[in-house]
Amino acid sequence: MKNVSSTLRPPSALAIAYAPPHARARLAWLLALDQRLSDVLGRASEPMIAQLRLSWWRDALNAAPEKRPKGEPLFAELAAIGGDDVLISASLSLVDAFEILALQTESQELADAQMQRISAICNAFSDWIGDRERNAAHVDQIARWWLNSEGAMPKPVSRVLRSLSILALAVHLEDGQGAASPLRLNWHALTGR
Repeated sequence: MKNVSSTLRPPSALAIAYAPPHARARLAWLLALDQRLSDVLGRASEPMIAQLRLSWWRDALNAAPEKRPKGEPLFAELAAIGGDDVLISASLSLVDAFEILALQTESQELADAQMQRISAICNAFSDWIGDRERNAAHVDQIARWWLNSEGAMPKPVSRVLRSLSILALAVHLEDGQGAASPLRLNWHALTGR
């Protein structure tokens, strides 16, 4: 079976490489789900179709592990890594955020949904690395910078939070084709700057 991290975009793969070993599989799974849900929105011809597909994900995530769809590679990998409460809660929060994004409502609601999506990833990662309270201010700063394209990146970013700042920086560096500068991302990954 193909590992979910092998299908991730390069910035996500780099972020996973910089995550502590015990958090890598869960972060990879959450980023793969985020990518999949984003693809659902991108491919749906109408918001209602996207909502139906997103509700399928919610139902499957809420199901008992043995009742989740067997043919879906993400759920096979979830069974292999063990879906802890933090991962399932963050995953459901992603689905909720994408449902709002599918409705294409007013700009403030869209911004709130994007922040919910980013916060789900950031907070889950913070829980997995431990000491969430100590890192809360830095995690919040990275999440807000990830959402808003204005202002400077929080610098320097500690090694323990580098995965999150790599993801945030990738969004800011994307060109018109959706690709980020590998050189700049790698420099940040190495230095935190």
